[in-house]
Amino acid sequence: MAGPPDMKIKVSWCGPFVWTVVSLALSGCLATTQEIADLRGDIVRLQSSLAEQQKNQGDFQALLKENQETLQGNQADLSAKMEELTLKLEALSSQLVESDNHMTSLASRIDDLDKNTSNRLDAVVKTVEGVKSIPAPSPSRLYQAGANEFSKRRYDQALQIFQTYMDHYPDTEKAPVAQFNMGECHFALKSWDEALAAFNEVVAQYPKSGTVPSALLQKGLTLEQLGKTSEAIGIFDSVRKKYPHRKEAQRAHERLKALRGDKDDQAPKPKSAAKPKPKPAPPKKTAP
Repeated sequence: MAGPPDMKIKVSWCGPFVWTVVSLALSGCLATTQEIADLRGDIVRLQSSLAEQQKNQGDFQALLKENQETLQGNQADLSAKMEELTLKLEALSSQLVESDNHMTSLASRIDDLDKNTSNRLDAVVKTVEGVKSIPAPSPSRLYQAGANEFSKRRYDQALQIFQTYMDHYPDTEKAPVAQFNMGECHFALKSWDEALAAFNEVVAQYPKSGTVPSALLQKGLTLEQLGKTSEAIGIFDSVRKKYPHRKEAQRAHERLKALRGDKDDQAPKPKSAAKPKPKPAPPKKTAP
């Protein structure tokens, strides 16, 4: 039984359309499959590149760690050598101080021996001449006697002993200090003119002595007591500039600050012993 004529017309018209849709669907599937294949290839290449970079990064980190360990070892060796050098320097400084003390003691002994010999010869000569003579004490004993009286604040007695020392031993190791102590005795007794003369004598007779900075400082203080402020300022300024690393320079600056208002930033800086440099900090580890 034949179908209706209109059905035939619909089938004949829909056929080309259906085939077109099917063709498009098939071509779309083929394109999608190719793109997936391309993406998979890209992923494989990226994974390979990433693995290679990770390997290079691992090699770099291993090399960096090795270099850091080497650097830390070198720093430890350097620090140990610096500590050893510091200890040797401290030992050498101690030996120098000990040697200086020994030289001072030896100089005092030489002075004692020299003056005792001289005193004995004088005593022999005077005995031969029929004049009785009592030898003066040794330089070290005479100086110590004066120092003992000075420490007990018996300034008149100390002054007499130091004057005796200077009369007999003006060219010994302790002579500049004995002369300075005479000035200190006069200063304590408020005999300003005599103190000024004694301090001037230290500078004039023993210009290379280590007692000179102290004598100049005390001279400035004595001039203050005498009301000669401008002269005192000149002395204090000279001490501060000429002996910047001595404790007398600090004291001179204090007086200049009081007398003419010098600022603290003009104060001399005391000389300090060299210190070892601090240990360098180890390099920071880089994050992987």
